[in-house]
Amino acid sequence: MPKRWPFFLVILVSFGLVVTAGLLGGVHLPNKNMPKVQHFPPVPTSISTSGEEAAAARERTAEKDEAVVPRQWYRNRVVVLTYHHVSNQLNQRYVIDPDQFARHMAFLRENDLHPISLSEFLRFVDTGVLSTDNAVLITFDDGYESYYTHAFPVLRRYQFPSVNFAIAGRLRDTVERKRENMTTPLTRQQIKEMLVSGLVDIGSHTYSLHEQAASSEWGEWGPKTAPVYMEDVQRLEDEQEYRNRLYVDFTMSRVGLSDLVGRPVDTISLPFGFFNDIVLQTAQQAGYRYVFNSNPGVVTPGVNPLAIPRFDVGLREMDTAQLHQLFTKAKNGFEGEQE
Repeated sequence: MPKRWPFFLVILVSFGLVVTAGLLGGVHLPNKNMPKVQHFPPVPTSISTSGEEAAAARERTAEKDEAVVPRQWYRNRVVVLTYHHVSNQLNQRYVIDPDQFARHMAFLRENDLHPISLSEFLRFVDTGVLSTDNAVLITFDDGYESYYTHAFPVLRRYQFPSVNFAIAGRLRDTVERKRENMTTPLTRQQIKEMLVSGLVDIGSHTYSLHEQAASSEWGEWGPKTAPVYMEDVQRLEDEQEYRNRLYVDFTMSRVGLSDLVGRPVDTISLPFGFFNDIVLQTAQQAGYRYVFNSNPGVVTPGVNPLAIPRFDVGLREMDTAQLHQLFTKAKNGFEGEQE
C-alpha cells in the first residue's frame, strides 16, 4: 500500500493540470454557442443633432446656390458698348450721369455679362476663338478726363477692362487743356496711372480730326475725316490732298500714342463713325489693323477688322431697362440664327 502513493500522486497532479487548462481555455476561446454581436453606429438624439442638422441644411443650400448655372445670353460673339463723357452736367447728347454709368456696370455684373480686354477681343477678331460666354467690350471715345475721375473708379471696383480711344492732339498736361468751350481731356500722367492697373488700353480717335469743317462752297458742314472745302483756294480738296491729310493725322496719332503707352497702338475709332474706302485704306497705310465705327451690331466670327460695329449706350436716356432690351434682342437674334 505504501508503494501506491506515487501512482495516486501522479493521477492527482494530472487531473489538476487538465482542470487548469480547461479554465484557461475558457478565457481565450470564444463560446461557439454565444450569439454574435452586431455593431451599429450611434443613433444621435434630437437634442444633440439640432445644431448639426441646421449646419447641414445651410451647407446644402450653399451647394445649391453654387450649382446654379450662370445665365447665358450668347456665346462666341461680342457686344461692344460705347461711352463718351461721364458727367452730371447733362448739356450734351453724348453724356451719361456717373450714377447711371455705375448702374450700367452693376447690370453687367448682375446679369453674368463678362467684359473682356482689348487683347482678348482682337484675338477673337483674328481667330474667331473666344474663351468666355456673354462677352462685352467696353469702349470710350474722345479721351475725356471724366473717364479717369468717374468711369475708371467704377470699372476698377468691378475689375472690368476697357479701352479709351483718345484724341491724341488734345492730351496735354498744361492749363490749356481746360480752355473754354472744350470738355477737359485726359492728361498723359492720368493715362500712365491707369495703365498700371492692367485694366486700361488706349486707342486712337485721330490726332485732330474730331471736328467738323466746311464740305462745300455752299456752307455745308461735315466731319473733317471727309473731304473738306479749302477756303483759301475756293475748292474742294482733290483725292490726293485728302489722302495726304488723313495719312499725316492718322500717323501722328498712332506714333504719339504708341510712345505714350509704351506699346504699338493699332486700333482706331473713327470720329462721328464716318468712313469711306479712302478712310479705311489710309488707316491701313498709317499702321492701323482694326477700325471701329458707330454702326450698331454684334461682332461675330469673321467680322471685317476694318468695320467693327458698336452700340452707343453712353446717352442720358439709356437706362438699365433699355440696356436689358439691347441684350435681349441680341440674345433672341442669336437663338434665331441657331434655329
